[in-house]
Amino acid sequence: MSTKQLVWPRWPIADDHTLAQLKQVLESGRWAISGPYMGEPTREQRFAEKFAAYNGVHWCVTMDHGTSALIAALEALDIGVGDEVIVPGLTWVAPALAVLAVNAMPVLADIERDTCCMDPHAIEQSITPRTKAIVVVHMYGNMVDMDAIAALAAQYDLAIVEDAAHSHGASWKGNRAGSMGDIGVFSMQQGKVLTCGEGGAAITNRIELKDRLEASAWNARTRIAPAERLQYPMTLSEGQPRFGLNRCLSEFQAAILLDQLPRLARQNRVREEHADWLDRQLAQISGIRLMRKDTRIWERTYYGYVLQIDPLTSTLSAYELIQQLQQDLNMGDYLLHTAYKPLSRNPLFQPHLKRHALGTDYLAELQKQMRPLPNCEYVHANSIVFHHSILLAEKEQLAQLVHTIEQRMTGR
Repeated sequence: MSTKQLVWPRWPIADDHTLAQLKQVLESGRWAISGPYMGEPTREQRFAEKFAAYNGVHWCVTMDHGTSALIAALEALDIGVGDEVIVPGLTWVAPALAVLAVNAMPVLADIERDTCCMDPHAIEQSITPRTKAIVVVHMYGNMVDMDAIAALAAQYDLAIVEDAAHSHGASWKGNRAGSMGDIGVFSMQQGKVLTCGEGGAAITNRIELKDRLEASAWNARTRIAPAERLQYPMTLSEGQPRFGLNRCLSEFQAAILLDQLPRLARQNRVREEHADWLDRQLAQISGIRLMRKDTRIWERTYYGYVLQIDPLTSTLSAYELIQQLQQDLNMGDYLLHTAYKPLSRNPLFQPHLKRHALGTDYLAELQKQMRPLPNCEYVHANSIVFHHSILLAEKEQLAQLVHTIEQRMTGR
């Protein structure tokens, strides 16, 4: 096969069934949970119940974005001014920005080079009397050591917010990603393995946190019981004396999620099988390092397939190899890119000049977080991340990928 003819799988994946679900919403007269009651549960409620069951928890509260779910989780835990929250130094900016959004202090902890996930030792070194929570982020195709995190949380009386935006369907010793902390949060943005374009969710087993999450998501309204729906036309009504914004998921988004959720398990199995195959092939190429696989991860979800270039043995940098692969294999930035830039120097991680001007002490403490994080820097400099849709390609295409990497790494 000529590399110029390679056509990689498109993402997201939609078909006639997806279109039919959207058409039903379009013609139903109800496009939002704040629309009139139509005699049946909303699609949002149906998805929330299915997603809670899928993750083995009691409750799911849907939202408009994963970032909204992170902010709502911190609000539900009553975290705010004067509190510190530990977040990984290498991740998308949302966890740290969520902490800023509630006027708490994000404390950046370093990661493990061979998993891209938070280092439990770095977390413990970051704990102070002001620390109230840890936001753990399962990264790319790995999970944080949840045994170590649970032990730290118990020892220091800390809440756990589990960011599973990269890990829909992954499991740690049989427990779904997102189900092991006080609150688990998900993003359903376009690139995620479960997507509706933009969307989010928070899951929990604690009813008081579920009520607070609903308040944060639905303008402090609450879901009306079926027996009361003739009296309240919107399914939501006033009822919680608590601050809340409108972060509602639309019925169109919920319909897409109901269409996509039944596909998730099969797609994850294919990704995991193909990632294992790539590991076996790439392990034979000098200068390539693969991610460590913890045997406690019983089901692995790949938001990104990561390989690293050994800077001591390779004549190519990760950035140079990325450019060559993009050219050779018809891959754009969406399919192939570097790992995230460390938050300590990410231009997207910025406080709002007025909202977060909480005094010189706050800003000085925030500035201290902009220190070097050696492992975050290493992973950013030496890692190559392939979007998960690559793992849905045919083996022939993946073989071409391996062959091209070998050619470039050996100079043949």
